[in-house]
Amino acid sequence: MSLGCAKNLVDSEVMIGKLGRSGWELVADTRDADAVVVNTCAFIDPAKAESTDAILEQAASKRAGQQLIVAGCLSQRYGEQLRQLIPEIDGIVGTGAYAGIDEVLEEARAGLGPVRLGFEPEPEHDFLPRLVTTPRATAYLKIAEGCDHPCTFCVIPQLRGAFRSRSRESLLAEARALVAGGVKELILIAQDSSMYGRDRGTRRGGLAQLLGDLHEIEGLEWIRLLYLYPATVDDELIDAMARLPKVCKYMDMPLQHAHPEVLRAMLRPSNGERYLELIGEFRRRVPGITMRSTFIVGFPGEREEHVDYLERWIARAELDRVGFFAYSREEGTPAAGLGDQIAAREKRRRLVRLREAQREASQRARRRRIGRTERVLVEGTKVVRGDDPVRIALGTARVSVGRSQGEAPGVDGAIQFSGAAETGEFVNVTLGGATAFDFFGTLAGEPEAMSRGFARAL
Repeated sequence: MSLGCAKNLVDSEVMIGKLGRSGWELVADTRDADAVVVNTCAFIDPAKAESTDAILEQAASKRAGQQLIVAGCLSQRYGEQLRQLIPEIDGIVGTGAYAGIDEVLEEARAGLGPVRLGFEPEPEHDFLPRLVTTPRATAYLKIAEGCDHPCTFCVIPQLRGAFRSRSRESLLAEARALVAGGVKELILIAQDSSMYGRDRGTRRGGLAQLLGDLHEIEGLEWIRLLYLYPATVDDELIDAMARLPKVCKYMDMPLQHAHPEVLRAMLRPSNGERYLELIGEFRRRVPGITMRSTFIVGFPGEREEHVDYLERWIARAELDRVGFFAYSREEGTPAAGLGDQIAAREKRRRLVRLREAQREASQRARRRRIGRTERVLVEGTKVVRGDDPVRIALGTARVSVGRSQGEAPGVDGAIQFSGAAETGEFVNVTLGGATAFDFFGTLAGEPEAMSRGFARAL
């Protein structure tokens, strides 16, 4: 059972691969399992609650002789407390020790009840074999572990340790193995992907060099970057995105806020004006790029004029997509002790206001794409309801679903289209319209089936 972010998912896939190599087999129902591993998240309160509920559910249904192992961020943060509060737990594995999951299970079966919470100095675990659980043509590639940034709202350095890049050799070996297994899109992830290589002595251009190496892998079609950090993006990276055809024209850079006073309180770099300059540089040098960010609303001390500034900034930035999140007061972080905490009701009001400001910008971005023909990676099919606007527009109940370079999985919606297409292959789709989240269209060269009036209305 894997909870949380894509980085946690990679950890789960590595654990499954390690256990498979040790003779363990996956089963569909936890009631039939000799051991249950719950890989947890603890980034914010809702994630902790979800992880705790999952553990308690497994503890309540645990049968005689079955082992319950808790892994991941909640284990790293509250490992000893979990063992005391939930005696059904047979072993604890932190974020730095998951690669030893096979040994932990054997020790748990022997009744030793291990608790492993240390961080490895270098994240050079044997990542192979790895059972990829994402759609068959897509896989995440975790290029680094941990974080060095002192953001006052964040517990990641406590959960994952200091920033540690993987070696290029280990990454290329894993990438080649994934591509040989049918992967066509690699999604590079880390807490700060654009910092890659700096802890290994590469002051600038480390991620750009890695992109160049990955670009040479035969059979790899797309390389997507997630979680860039504004202070570590360099000219070399932007240049690599512009000149390497396999690198998706897609930028995901969490900014968290734009007002300089709030950013200083967060211990985040720079200011909104510099962020606009950086966004402009991406647009100038990487034409057609899709840009995504995230912002925290209701940080302690955030005043109405700060929200006004952010609202105006959103209109100026014209980002394609933005996620807004209410500030979560996390124990052990500097921001948890700040005064001027914002009431939950006020946070919700500000979220609605800023989401509405971004909705207009996102709608304009979607309209600019309507009529274009885009290359789409097919991920499967789905049946749409009779009252679904996509069904009305396309005139069919079953549609194919995929993504272009402008959509990252899990966060950006999809492209739904009529016409037969094989999962895992690339096709060209002409976009005829859009809903609030998805695009829809037809295979290029096929008759136009959709209502043009509906497409224009969006």
